Amino acid sequence: MNEKKEEKRVDKGVVKAAIRLTAVIVIAVVVVIVAVLWKQEKEPEITSSFINNKIEAAGELTSAKMIYNGLVRYSDGEIPFLTKKAFTMIYRAQVSAGIDTEKVTASVTDSKVTVRLPEVEILDIHVDADSIQYYDEKFALFNGEKREDAIQAIQKAEKDVRENGDMESLKENARKQTEVLLAGLFEDVVGDRKLAVEWE
Repeated sequence: MNEKKEEKRVDKGVVKAAIRLTAVIVIAVVVVIVAVLWKQEKEPEITSSFINNKIEAAGELTSAKMIYNGLVRYSDGEIPFLTKKAFTMIYRAQVSAGIDTEKVTASVTDSKVTVRLPEVEILDIHVDADSIQYYDEKFALFNGEKREDAIQAIQKAEKDVRENGDMESLKENARKQTEVLLAGLFEDVVGDRKLAVEWE
């Protein structure tokens, strides 16, 4: 009789162990399923429209700036002291270069994400009006338009920046920085795909 009681106890122990093992396996399977579903919800599907939307959100992408210090000589009018005015001006301007993100296109395959970028352009030239200093000023008696002179001075400075600033070096720097920015932007998104940046 004692043997039968021991067999029942052993059987009950085996049954309890089997139940516990089954419960642990079920919980583990549920955790794995939840983790996989959670990961699938968090990772967006990588499509060309996903890439385009992510880039277009920026509008214009300024990737390089240059500070330009300029010197401009200005002269207007013909009759000295009456209509002729002249001055020399120094100023500081900030030039921004980058791309128009609305012109970016993307294509996605199983192995590669290709982003095609428009040429880098000068996005903005801002002459700091507070930095303008005038020298060798010659005023005309019949010129009372100080505000118009200031506007002309800023326009002359912007023209000077466009003509004499090292725009090609700025654009080249902007190209390099744009590629670095895009690589950082999409590094975690493209997964195992290769990211290729192409310029028009």
